[in-house]
Amino acid sequence: MWIWHAAVVAEYQKPLSLLGSYPDLELTLLVPRRWPERAGQMVSAEDPGNVSYRLVRAHALFTGFYYIYFFPSLLYQLLRYRPDIIYCYEEAHTFIAALVLTLRSLFLPESRVLLYAAQNIKKRYPIPFRLFESYAFRHTDGILACGTRVAETLRSKGYRRLLKVVALPTDACVFSPDREKGLQARRDLTIPEEALVIGYAGKLVEEKGLRILWLAFAQLACERDDVHLALAGGGPLMQEIQALACEAGLQERVHLPGVIHNSALPAFMNALNIFVLPSETRRNWREQFGRVAVEAMSCGVPVVGSDSGEIPTILDDAGLIFPEGDSAALLEQLRRLLDPAQRAHFAGGGRQRVLSLFTTARVAAQHYALYERLGRRGYEL
Repeated sequence: MWIWHAAVVAEYQKPLSLLGSYPDLELTLLVPRRWPERAGQMVSAEDPGNVSYRLVRAHALFTGFYYIYFFPSLLYQLLRYRPDIIYCYEEAHTFIAALVLTLRSLFLPESRVLLYAAQNIKKRYPIPFRLFESYAFRHTDGILACGTRVAETLRSKGYRRLLKVVALPTDACVFSPDREKGLQARRDLTIPEEALVIGYAGKLVEEKGLRILWLAFAQLACERDDVHLALAGGGPLMQEIQALACEAGLQERVHLPGVIHNSALPAFMNALNIFVLPSETRRNWREQFGRVAVEAMSCGVPVVGSDSGEIPTILDDAGLIFPEGDSAALLEQLRRLLDPAQRAHFAGGGRQRVLSLFTTARVAAQHYALYERLGRRGYEL
């Protein structure tokens, strides 16, 4: 059984569809009926249709607060399906993780429990969350970390049990090079077909480094009149960037379409010549994975990323890295990609890296191998 609040979005359920197709695996997904996903917009749990697993939508209390939400019917659901393995796709410091582990020990002592982790900064949580984390570290059967720096953080906090790094998956069939989709997206955004488009997708917030991206773009736009900037997403920096564009006389070359639905994101990615993820580390945040960078690479778009968090590991030599907060260094990497041969090189390398490491099929296979291991009678952690 998977318990996962974000799986209200059908796109996120794709690994489960592949897992459910394994003949010896019976899979149940428990999700809230509603959860604020897609940049905080409330989403009713979506049914992707014709799935190979059981989808259970249940009422949740404290919806939208991942650290304290829970299902009043959780014990009923656990006793109803009696899973051998419970993957609580939540952090160790959350109330629901502590609740799952407690109910397991009381009612399903033979079941194994796995948790998820994305925190890559060593934080000391306030009580009671610090107690939840300590309890989870002692009693969970394993934790799946979304990145290497996350795993390092868990070990530094004293976690000593089973730990696996499992990347966030990308559907490489949906996120694939498609020139026609890209051209249509350019028409929708009123971007000339011959323009060189630098893009970003995600929250328009300070820690994503968008001011640095703006500085680099503004300089490049002075050097070339065919360069455009497309920023998909919503957030407090949208009006600031609009004002900066008007002040610089670049409003015709800056495109802010707002939040883009998951289904429209592949077309947006294909409209770009270069994707930039300029994240900047803050006291309580560091880029945990960078899924949008993987999605861009999967579409054959060369990626430039800062050295915040997991980005260098994700890109490796298939993308270009610059020191976070350094607009001059970002500008130099963008200038490098003005060369079509360089763009082609990183486009091909990025696509191959995704196919090797980040596909939905690969991530599902990693899960299945772990379940087989945990399911062996007498297996010791």
